[in-house]
Amino acid sequence: MANKDGARRDGTRRLRTTVRDMILSMTLIVLPILAVFWLMPSTASSTPVSVVSASEYQAMLSAARTNLPFTALSPTGLSAGWQLTSDEYEPAGESAADWHLGYLTPSGKYAVLEQTTESIPQFLNDESSDATASGTVQVAGASWQEYIGTSPSALGTLLFRDDTTKAGTSLEVVGGSAPMSELRTLAASLQG
Repeated sequence: MANKDGARRDGTRRLRTTVRDMILSMTLIVLPILAVFWLMPSTASSTPVSVVSASEYQAMLSAARTNLPFTALSPTGLSAGWQLTSDEYEPAGESAADWHLGYLTPSGKYAVLEQTTESIPQFLNDESSDATASGTVQVAGASWQEYIGTSPSALGTLLFRDDTTKAGTSLEVVGGSAPMSELRTLAASLQG
């Protein structure tokens, strides 16, 4: 009987020791891992987008003005708070000719200039936009058609204006999630 009781005590003691050792081992493994994650510097930047340099923009603008069937517009006089995050053009071919400038505005929202040979319905269809006409807006003496929508949210407000110059005809589009005051600033800054 003494052997049975002694064996039980040894088994219980070993079980407690095994569980305690397992918890200590897990703690020793998990604590350094948590410390590494806590001490690691964040890789997220304060600005989640990259900014287009002035030289890259000038090269793209020059190429666009050479290859598009209209004069690519360029904003002038925007404050330093406007950060150009994308610039590209698509010459006329299988798809419509297009000039695109995307901005992070001073309020941290998105604003875009699109210049295209598409019509308003074609543009809205290509952007999968549900925007509908809501009126006319005067900006720097020019009339723009205002469209408001909810999808995609990055293009909640759109301003459209047809422009005909010696170089050709284009549909000018200023839009984004930025407040109307910033969209008006962008529209007023456009120069050919």
